[in-house]
Formats: sequence, C-alpha cells, structure tokens
Amino acid sequence: MGQLRLGWLSDVLGDSPTLKLSGQAKELLAKGEPVVNLTAGEPDFPTPRAICEAAHDALDHGRIGYTAAAGMPELRQRVAEFYAARTGVAISAKEVIVSNGAKQVLYNALSMLLNQGDEVAVPVPYWVTYPAQITALRARMIPVIPSRPGWKITAEDLERAGAGRAKALIMNTPSNPSGAVYTRAELEELTEYFRKTSFFILTDEIYEDLVYTDEGHVPLMTVAPDLRHRIVTVTGLSKSYAMTGWRVGFGIADVQTISAMARLQSHSTSNVNTIAQKAAMVAFDCRDEVETMARAFQRRRDVLVAELSDIPGLRFTMPDGAFYLLTDIRGLLGAGRQTGGCMRLAEHLLGEEKVAVVPGEPFGVPNHLRLSYADAEETLREAGLRIRRGIETFGG
Repeated sequence: MGQLRLGWLSDVLGDSPTLKLSGQAKELLAKGEPVVNLTAGEPDFPTPRAICEAAHDALDHGRIGYTAAAGMPELRQRVAEFYAARTGVAISAKEVIVSNGAKQVLYNALSMLLNQGDEVAVPVPYWVTYPAQITALRARMIPVIPSRPGWKITAEDLERAGAGRAKALIMNTPSNPSGAVYTRAELEELTEYFRKTSFFILTDEIYEDLVYTDEGHVPLMTVAPDLRHRIVTVTGLSKSYAMTGWRVGFGIADVQTISAMARLQSHSTSNVNTIAQKAAMVAFDCRDEVETMARAFQRRRDVLVAELSDIPGLRFTMPDGAFYLLTDIRGLLGAGRQTGGCMRLAEHLLGEEKVAVVPGEPFGVPNHLRLSYADAEETLREAGLRIRRGIETFGG
C-alpha cells in the first residue's frame, strides 16, 4: 500500500512562530528554568471579576445550550451599540458577527471575499497570521513596504506596491508587531487613495484600547463612513479585557458580508462557546478595568524602552500602542552576517540569558526582534539586564 499523502496545504502552512516560541519558553519554565518570556501577546492580568461572575451565573442556571451561529442576538446588539457610540456610525446587530477570536473573524472575512488567485495588500511588518490565511485561501500577498520611519504606510507606498489591483487590503492599527498607531490625518490621507480603488479594507483593531497618544485610537469607520460597504472591522475582547482564552472576537461589516461570514461559521464551528458569550455581555461594563490595564501597559513600555534605549547598535521606534517593541538589530551583526541574524540572536538570548523573544522574519522584517512587554515591570527590568548582557556576548 502506498504512503498516504496529505493535501497541499499541509506542506506550505507552518506553525505560528509566536505560539511555538512561547510554548518552548513555557516548557523551559515548567522544567524550572528561570526564563523571562517576551514572546506571547497575552496580558498577564486576570479577566475582570464581573465577567467571570457572569460566566459562573450562566453555569449555575444552565444557560449553556446552542446559540445562533453568528452569536447571541443580545450580544450582537450590545456590540453594535458599543461600536456605534465609539465610531459615531450607525451599526445594527445584523452587521455584527461573534466569532472564536479575532483570528476567526479575519479568516471568515477573507474566505468570503477572496477567489483563488486574488491578491491581498498587506503593510510590512505584518502579523504572522495574515500571510498564512492568505496562502490557505490560495490567494497571493502584495507586501507594502513603508517608505518613512515609524512603520506606517502612505498612499504613495500603496501605489508603488501595486495595491490598486488587490481584492483586499489588511490594515492593523495599533500594530502587531510594531506598535504603530495611525493618526486621523494619516488615515484621512489613506482614505483618499481608498476612494480611488475598489478593494475591501479589513481593519484589524484588536488593540484599539491600548493606545498611548493624546489622540487615542481612531477607527477607520469613523474616518471613512462612506466606505462602510467595503470595510470589515476585526476586533474582540482578548487583549484589552484580558480574555485571550475566552475566544470572543467581533466582526463589523455590511449585512451582506456578515451574512456570508455567518454561513461559513455555521458550517465550521457554529457558535462561540455559550458561557463565553454570556460573560461577554458584561465586558463593556468593565471599562474602568480596561483603562487601568492600558495605563499599566504604557508604564511597562516606558520601563522596557528605558532599559534598552542606550544599547549601542540596537534601534527602535517608540511604540504608540499594543504591547510590543520591534527592535532593529542590524547594527549588532557583523559584516556579511545579516542573513539569519535575528534567529542567531534569539537563540543566543534564550540559551545564554534565558530570555525568549521572537525573530522578525515571520513578520516580514528580517534582522529585527519583537519583544512583548505584557509582563510585570520588575520582570521587564530583569529582561533588559539580560538582553544587555546577551548582546555584549553575542558574536554577531
């Protein structure tokens, strides 16, 4: 009997490098190794108590049966009301889907928007899942390289990359991995270009509450309400509400798009865990806790930046949002040793100093490292000391 062969996707789709490296760090921790783990995009705060109590209440009263595939009507309505108030744009419950995290929202949306061979424009650096999902759907990615410092693209960058021929564009603000946040003026400039095209815009705003500028987060929908029929907003509760494992994501788009996404979800996962949906009903009442966590993340950013800012050869742009610092390590690499440099340094830091970081290649930026500062300030100070020592002993 011949050897069984899996499908083509099994050969081209790799593991999530962030989850893989985070898992390796956790394995070392479980063995008693004193690892400082700066890999994962996961808050260390507990889920707000009111949310947990709502989950207990759902269990105590047995309200845990199936719901509509697109989410409980009352939760979809609650989401619509919250984001209508936030964006200033009217949103109905039928324009909302509740999915298993923002990742499923994104996959559902791309699945309904793309045909085989379509192209998707993606600014660099990008979250590692964007190219993986595009590949899984037999589409192609158009990388859009920013021409200015700060990791934010312009209309000229889109034009240069040929984004006008794309079926969709993925925006991410605040950004994973760079922490870049688009201002209203920058989004308005981009919107002028969007109006000259016909592509869909998927705007990943999962870190929307973790912004450290005076202007704060500016939803694309607020800037371009006339493009509502082409915008899919991807968001959820994982990051800002410390609910990563609850798996509650939201998609907001026009009724036609949401209905298509809901049909796919009905044939894949059906509804999000009912207990999590019941708990999510009270999440939007926990805004004080969200603000407290956001202030803590800003302080943590400042701690890590202070620890690393004077290391010769290490460069970075101050992140304005999320909880990541993207560092440029080209100044630490020897002549002719640029290729694979970030992997060498990441392995050196883990092996010699027990600090786990993520290499930049999966994000589209070789010779960079992503550091998560979703950890306690004292842990970040220790991480800074270890990184400094590790760089001093790194051979390039």
